[in-house]
Amino acid sequence: MKKDESTLKKVVTGERMKTGNDYVKLLVTTEDYLITGKLLLPIPAVVENPTTENLLFYALNCGNMFMALHDCVISNRHNVEYQPEHVDYYNINLNIVHSCQILKD
Repeated sequence: MKKDESTLKKVVTGERMKTGNDYVKLLVTTEDYLITGKLLLPIPAVVENPTTENLLFYALNCGNMFMALHDCVISNRHNVEYQPEHVDYYNINLNIVHSCQILKD
């Protein structure tokens, strides 16, 4: 129970994420943008078989309207930019997401 409380505390207080299996790096595609960022995974106790893919599936399909990404790079799909936009925290409405892919580091 201690791990669950500490993870929840980090999310609520906005502390930096740890490196490890607490998050997964994603490429999110919308009609106009390509967004790469880190998605904080749910607590493994909420899923029967807590693999990275199952936790990602749960995070995207548990009825939430938005997905929160950290350390994002936002690029325009139609116009190549010299420097894409870097954002610390970004909320994405799941209704506009076309695809979501796990990236390897």
